[in-house]
Order: sequence, then C-alpha cells, then structure tokens
Amino acid sequence: MRRVIGLVLLLLSISLSTQALSWAYAFVVLDGRVYEVMDVAVLESDLGEVVGEVKTLADDMDGSYYGDASNTYPLGTKYRAVDGESIEDVIAVEDESGWKRAEYRHDAPFSMRDHLDKVAYAALGIGVALFIFTRVRKRQ
Repeated sequence: MRRVIGLVLLLLSISLSTQALSWAYAFVVLDGRVYEVMDVAVLESDLGEVVGEVKTLADDMDGSYYGDASNTYPLGTKYRAVDGESIEDVIAVEDESGWKRAEYRHDAPFSMRDHLDKVAYAALGIGVALFIFTRVRKRQ
C-alpha cells in the first residue's frame, strides 16, 4: 500500500511541475535583434521589401530561442521593412489581420546554435581542402 501511495505522489509531483511559460509580450527575432510586436497596424502602402521570416519557435517551457524566432507567430511568418524607418529600429510582422509594427527592444541572447551553420561550413571547407591537399601530395 505504501508503494502505491508513493507512486501516486511521485506522479502528481511530476505532472504538477510541468507548466507553460507566460511571455511578457509577443516578439520576433531578426538577425540577433529582438522586436516587440505592437498592436499597431502598418499600412500596405508603408511596407518595404521582405527582410526575413520566422524560422524557429521559442520554447514555451524554458524560454530559450535561437535564430530568427518568435514566441507567438508560426514558422514562415514574414518580416518586412517599413518605409522611412530603419530596420534596426522597426519592422512589420505579418499577422492574420494584416501587418503589425514591431519595435527593437534588445539583442537576443548568445546561442551557439546561431553559429553552428558557419562552423559546419568551415569544417566542411577544411575537410575538402585537406582531402585535395593529400591527393595532390600523393601524386607528386
């Protein structure tokens, strides 16, 4: 009987500790810059070129994110420049109701995942160079 009670208490403690993170505001990340999405519409006539899109989603359990991410918007959501505004300060984010203004708040925290593609390409380049070097050297 003690084992059953212990097992029930263990399962309850595990299930009660799981909860979703509540975000302070909706955000998107573009090139390492976090923008707060405001409840302000941007007119189609004020939109510039597409400058990016949501490529990863923020983790609602631990708050981590990397790359061009969002805590609210789905993958593929487009970002566009706003005419007369610097991309470093303001972008427009695609929304089901149109386009919303997003204002720069802070730089995103450093994540090695943001740089893994560069490291992988560098390692591939070094590997190819070494392969070619050893082949050329064997021929001599």
